[in-house]
Amino acid sequence: MRRDLIRTGGEGLEHVEALLLLRGVRLPKAFVPDGPIAKNGQMKKMVLDALRDGGKTRRELVDHIAALRPDVSPECAYWRTDAALSALRAKGLVSHEGRVWALQFKV
Repeated sequence: MRRDLIRTGGEGLEHVEALLLLRGVRLPKAFVPDGPIAKNGQMKKMVLDALRDGGKTRRELVDHIAALRPDVSPECAYWRTDAALSALRAKGLVSHEGRVWALQFKV
């Protein structure tokens, strides 16, 4: 029920969470929305810009994004960076060898 309220933006989320806490249910942090980091491909652009000066590990990319957006939690920055890397890899723009992500060609 909590998850559905979060997804749909329904009312009464505070009451549901209060009842769950009273019952001793630990609330998972994964369902707490952090808000968007970027819109309309800006996240992919931030990742591509970070890779322009050479290959980086995922952690280095997350640190770069976190420095650009200090208002976003590190967990959210990690998962959004991961999603952007997956999308860019599917388009053939970045490659992944070992732990290093790099541009497939100069952009």
